Amino acid sequence: MTVIRTVLETRRLLERCVQETSLVARAHRVQLSDTVVEDILNHIDTLAANGTTSLQRDIADGKPSELDFWNGAVVRLGRDVNVPTPTHEFIYHSLLPQELRARGKVTFQP
Repeated sequence: MTVIRTVLETRRLLERCVQETSLVARAHRVQLSDTVVEDILNHIDTLAANGTTSLQRDIADGKPSELDFWNGAVVRLGRDVNVPTPTHEFIYHSLLPQELRARGKVTFQP
């Protein structure tokens, strides 16, 4: 978790993901505080430096993950309410080939 939250470029990705998720939730009429993005990032900053999510571990291990239920869900829910989610789309589309491979839905040939 330390690398993602301390490297400027990945910190920006993390912040954009939280912002996009917040915008999508609000468009779906979820009541959120005005400081939700800041609150979430502050919480992330308290997590163990070596901590990872199950999604990260599964992707790193080449296993099926929750990609479709995390980033994919934000993309789909954003489309439903015409809220752009370019950061989530980039992450989802970038990891989708590996996810499909882990699920045996595609094979890669040398």
